Amino acid sequence: MRGQASMTMYVYSTAGEPRGFLFETTVYALDGTPLGRVLGSRVHRFDGSYAGEWFHQMVVDRPTARPRSIPPVAPPPPRPPEPVSWGRRQVAEYGAYADAFDRLLATADPYQMAAE
Repeated sequence: MRGQASMTMYVYSTAGEPRGFLFETTVYALDGTPLGRVLGSRVHRFDGSYAGEWFHQMVVDRPTARPRSIPPVAPPPPRPPEPVSWGRRQVAEYGAYADAFDRLLATADPYQMAAE
């Protein structure tokens, strides 16, 4: 990236802490581990399971969402870690939705995958 400036797009918790970052449509942990992908307003893990909704740079559980699984895809290679950003102020509107970022970190549920 010689001669080019870039800015990291962080993924925050509903409390305002940075939890990961977005590169293209892939959500990564701050250490560069790929966790999932954003498709429209939905966020999915690479095994195809639904994780939550993309809302104001967060992965949240919205009651109006219509979760569904999609076909699995191979995860992209890891990226270099991003420096930890400062937090941002919690906004009242964000408190209406529960944080769902941890669903990207969870291991796959074999019963859920078998049922689909």
